[in-house]
Amino acid sequence: MTEVIVHEMKYYGGKVNSDIDVVNYSNEYYNDYRRICCDCFRNLSIATNQNPDSFYTQEEMNEKKSNVFIMFIDKEMVGSVEIHENIIDHLFVNPKYQNKGYGKKLLFFAINRLQEAGTDEITLFVADLNKEAVKLYLNNGFECINTTIENWG
Repeated sequence: MTEVIVHEMKYYGGKVNSDIDVVNYSNEYYNDYRRICCDCFRNLSIATNQNPDSFYTQEEMNEKKSNVFIMFIDKEMVGSVEIHENIIDHLFVNPKYQNKGYGKKLLFFAINRLQEAGTDEITLFVADLNKEAVKLYLNNGFECINTTIENWG
C-alpha cells in the first residue's frame, strides 16, 4: 500500500462553452483507449506501486460507455474524459497531443455538459502527484476543498 495525497476540487468558475466533437466509448476503441490511458497514467501508477498496465476489462468499459467521451482528430484518439453524476473523472490526453490545449478542451467539454444538465456542484478528485493535472484544474476555475491521504495498491 502506498499513501497518496488526493485533492477534492470543486468548480467555482463561470459558464463555459465547448466546441469540440466527442463520441461515446465503444468496443472498437478498446485497444487504443487502453494503451493511451495506461501510457498517460504510467508514471502515476509506478509512483504508487500499482501495475501500470492494469486496466478495465472490455465488459467493465462497456458498462460505463455512456459516461466516457472520446475526442479524435483524423481518426486518431486525442483524449478522453468520464462524467459520472456531478464528477469529472479519468481525463487524459494522448502523449502525442499533450501541452496543446486538448486537456483544457476536454475539461471544458465536461464542465459544459454538466452545466447544460443543470448540475450545481461540479467536482473532481486528483492525486497530488499528478502535478500537471492539478495545475490544469486550478488554472481553470477549480479550487481545492478537501485533501485526504488514501492508501492505494
